[in-house]
Amino acid sequence: MQDVPTFRQVRFLEKRQQILDSAARLFSQKGYEKASLEEIAARLKLTKASLYHYVRSKKEILFHIQVQAIEEAVRALHEVIASDRDPVEKLREAVRSHVRIVTKRPVTNLLKDQELILPRKLRTRLISERDHFEKIFQELILEGVEKGVFERGNWKMGAKAALGALNRIPMWYNPKGALSAEEIGDAMAEFILRGFGVTIKTGGDRQGEEKP
Repeated sequence: MQDVPTFRQVRFLEKRQQILDSAARLFSQKGYEKASLEEIAARLKLTKASLYHYVRSKKEILFHIQVQAIEEAVRALHEVIASDRDPVEKLREAVRSHVRIVTKRPVTNLLKDQELILPRKLRTRLISERDHFEKIFQELILEGVEKGVFERGNWKMGAKAALGALNRIPMWYNPKGALSAEEIGDAMAEFILRGFGVTIKTGGDRQGEEKP
């Protein structure tokens, strides 16, 4: 039986989450390099010394923010894969879901060479989490390839290219722009589906049923 967390443990996790959320907003507003631990603490009415009770460094904060985003993306992808949708609709929903996450958590993709900012131990763990997500995404694509719905070609490179395009959306996305996150998700889904050989008809219908 799994141990029930104590009240103190729950309070610790809640406060640390508040710190991560506040830091993510500050990183998005000022940039990682310009944001300071003092500012993060001040926003939560904490001292810098008390902040160290929950996190050891700004780099550790960045690591946890990034890992949480990947974990959310993995959970969403598992839900899509476990559904009874056909491969086309699974990929469509996976893309929409990923766009919602990266536009909601833009700081996870706004840093150039973000892995290099982290110490080696944290960097290795982050890359492992990211590779795990990419492997699941590839499994979703492979299902469509094996059922004859997606073109085989170099489908692994296609999967990498699709994720690369999705993860760069925060670089240009503007919440006040002409397109909402949902509209971008729909457009990206059609773009990626076309890349795997699915013909999208006018009105969002598509050609390419499962082949026997």
